[in-house]
Amino acid sequence: MIAAGGTGGHVYPAVAVARELAALAPGRPLTFLGGAAGLEARVVPRAGFRFLAVPSGPWRRSRPWTAVRGAALALQGAVRARAVLRAERASAVFSTGGFAAAPTLIAAAATGIPIVLHEPNEVPGLVTRLFARVAARVTTGSAGAAARIGGARVLVTGVPVRASLLAGDREADRRALGVPPEAFVVLVLGGSQGASAINDAVAAALPLLADAPAPIVLVWACGRGGEAAATAAAARFPGRARVHAYLDDIGGPLRSADAAVARAGASTVAELMAGGVPAILVPYPHAAANHQWHNASALAREGAALLLEEPRLDGRRLAELLHALAADRGRREAMAERARASGRPGAARAVAEAVLEAVAC
Repeated sequence: MIAAGGTGGHVYPAVAVARELAALAPGRPLTFLGGAAGLEARVVPRAGFRFLAVPSGPWRRSRPWTAVRGAALALQGAVRARAVLRAERASAVFSTGGFAAAPTLIAAAATGIPIVLHEPNEVPGLVTRLFARVAARVTTGSAGAAARIGGARVLVTGVPVRASLLAGDREADRRALGVPPEAFVVLVLGGSQGASAINDAVAAALPLLADAPAPIVLVWACGRGGEAAATAAAARFPGRARVHAYLDDIGGPLRSADAAVARAGASTVAELMAGGVPAILVPYPHAAANHQWHNASALAREGAALLLEEPRLDGRRLAELLHALAADRGRREAMAERARASGRPGAARAVAEAVLEAVAC
């Protein structure tokens, strides 16, 4: 059983691990549990895996009153999850964390089913911290996260990335996007929820990108809430931006990109690093324990990305950074090389092996 949901940063690594589990243990049933209204309810069935919904709700530290409702839903979900685990005769539960996973982890801990956790962020999340002490194994995206968790059961694997993202033809992908061969392609990612601060800066930067030596074309994933404004901004500068509310298949745009502007969620960062895409990372300043800043800072120290904090983000600064990257191929190549060195393409297989070891025990 795989407990994951809430955001793409929880769902997509879990899907990557599920594919490896299916390859390593063919015929073994795999079932996802998550929230009925979360991204997982759409993404998981599309990926070809069975999905069952259990009640869950977020607990936002900025809104303490949500803790009561979140706890009530978690307990309700735990009752439902326990019935599912028994009916399915679950041999292990794997989780990438997030509030949507909590009910299933509660049920697994109560029934003695082995738990394997994966923590993708530099700073471990609340669910990981709560359940790490009872987990058979904890895998992490970085050595920093492993040190914060501690213990002999912790294994550094890197963040699982879908293998399909990197398998393709860059030139064919660029043709499919309709961008000129000489274009400098910038992939803009605000995460599965979109990012209004990034959207506003991109809209303001568009008129400042006209005088680049090569045309700068943005592939702009703006989030469903920002689609109308982004489409209107792009319409004023024909050919300069391809607007998408959401990119279900990020593989083609990722392989096409010469640079990226993105939030610093662990899954997004792992995909950019695996693809060797030089990135301007804008951490979400209200993320729990400021974990996105820590994710971005670790890569900036290695020269794999540029860290641009949100208070300093505006159209002019963004345009300056994009112009500088477009004009300096040597710098981009150095960043791309360091990005690939930071990525771990075998992470999903390593995590899947850890899950199967827990089942065998």
